[in-house]
Amino acid sequence: MAQDLGGRDEFESIVGEAGDRSLARPFHGLVLETRRLVLRAPMPADAPAVAELADSAKVAQNLVGMPHPYRLKDALDWIEEAAPDDGQKHLVCLKSPASAPVPIGAATLDYRRGAKLPTLGCWLGEAWWGREYATEAAHAVIDFAFLHQGHDKLSFTCRVTNTAGRRLIEKCGFQMVAQELGHSTFFNAVVPVDRFQLDRRTWASLRRWEPLRLGSLDRSALAGLDE
Repeated sequence: MAQDLGGRDEFESIVGEAGDRSLARPFHGLVLETRRLVLRAPMPADAPAVAELADSAKVAQNLVGMPHPYRLKDALDWIEEAAPDDGQKHLVCLKSPASAPVPIGAATLDYRRGAKLPTLGCWLGEAWWGREYATEAAHAVIDFAFLHQGHDKLSFTCRVTNTAGRRLIEKCGFQMVAQELGHSTFFNAVVPVDRFQLDRRTWASLRRWEPLRLGSLDRSALAGLDE
């Protein structure tokens, strides 16, 4: 699925300042890798898988902006929406020894709902909950944001009832800074949300997870998926 680029100096991922190795924007075909996951750009052919994963009331009710029911058109709209120059948009895929990695969710970094700071988002299909995959994906997005995109501070927002989201983000070092109101697409109503932040200094001091690995997309492993 991914061809390792770790041996090339410009793609080294080491804790600390990004410095001259910073990447202003992920180039086409770049993937983030963890021990169990591959995070890559979604493609139009991924839309049915994304729609199937996202079309769950249990998924949507924990998120602020996800519609329900979640249809194929919603997936295509999300896939075709451009990420900001200093943001990220990934399909989260589980590595498989026998086939191409299997889509299990999504991870993003953007400025949705007018956020002033780049805001982390991560969700998984219901069948993949409880295995720490979301935490692993969030670690990769956070590392890339600080190591290669030059961000100094990140934000995260979740509903006050989303205990799993709170546990995930606290394991990543985020600290709660405010409780606010936000519009829930699922409930079509205003709901209380908690806002968290993580700065570069805190991330560098608390980071204890596996190193980030960067690679390039192996097109031969995606036979049948068209751009």
